[in-house]
Amino acid sequence: MAIFEGYLRERQPSPATIKRWRPVITHLVDHLGHDEPRSISADDIIGWKEALARQGASGRTIREVYLAAAKVVFAWGVENRKLDANPAAGVSVRVPKRHRPRGPSFTSTEARTILSASLSRDQGKISREHALARRWIPWMCAYSGARVGEIAQMRGRDITEVDGIWAMRITPEAGSTKSGQARIVPLHPHLVEQGLLRVAEKAGDGPIFYDPARGRGGSAGNAHYRKVGERLAAWVRDLGVDDPHVQPNHGWRHLYKTLARRAGMEPEVRDAIQGHAPRSISETYGEWPIDVLARAVNLLPRFNVGGSVNRASPHAGTLTTL
Repeated sequence: MAIFEGYLRERQPSPATIKRWRPVITHLVDHLGHDEPRSISADDIIGWKEALARQGASGRTIREVYLAAAKVVFAWGVENRKLDANPAAGVSVRVPKRHRPRGPSFTSTEARTILSASLSRDQGKISREHALARRWIPWMCAYSGARVGEIAQMRGRDITEVDGIWAMRITPEAGSTKSGQARIVPLHPHLVEQGLLRVAEKAGDGPIFYDPARGRGGSAGNAHYRKVGERLAAWVRDLGVDDPHVQPNHGWRHLYKTLARRAGMEPEVRDAIQGHAPRSISETYGEWPIDVLARAVNLLPRFNVGGSVNRASPHAGTLTTL
């Protein structure tokens, strides 16, 4: 645990990582029955791996959570001369390839189901903020390919005008981003036509999709906006978009990539918009001008799901069948 705490002080991982990894290291200590890292062998780690499997942990979880955390923490210990060797190095779990009867993107029908339901005035007895989340987050994800958490944490002031172009500012200042970097994503014209700017203006400096005053204390590792995403995912499943092979929130990121390819958006541009890591050193050079990104965003077809939201846009196209 002392090595783990040292790792946290120096590397300062995200609160979510800390929340996920602390129980992992605690579980290892409990399994071993001691907290003496220099006495841990590779055989001990293998025994831990086997015990986790007997307890019902999946091979993927053992590999990608338990062993991954242990390897990183022990590696830090070796780097800082607190250990002579990493006992978890070389220990792994062979996981069968996942059977995928379909792709990870939402289908046309699934996308329309969610977007149509977002326009319903009858959302039941839910808070104003949650109603806003159902109404706007699916559309914002559909037109940006952003992660649901990046949208759910957004504040009113993060919808801003940059060089005459309306955009959303995805920034770790509002909560977190996977890369820790901020980025600007131009708003698709259909979002502006639907009235997103008015919603953002009303929120002002505060969050759009949750009320901090209604929280139960919360923490950096259990942020309010994560709950927004969890509730949204449960709602999507309740709508009947329940195929276990498509994620109820992440399906938008895959669909965006699919539609961006079809629209002829350059790979480097679509990666920059979605916040994917550059694929080469050369791609890290320079900046992305907002007008270049806006031209790319405007290539995307409009989602036409029927109803008043589309009557305001007589030239709206339809979502191409996937």
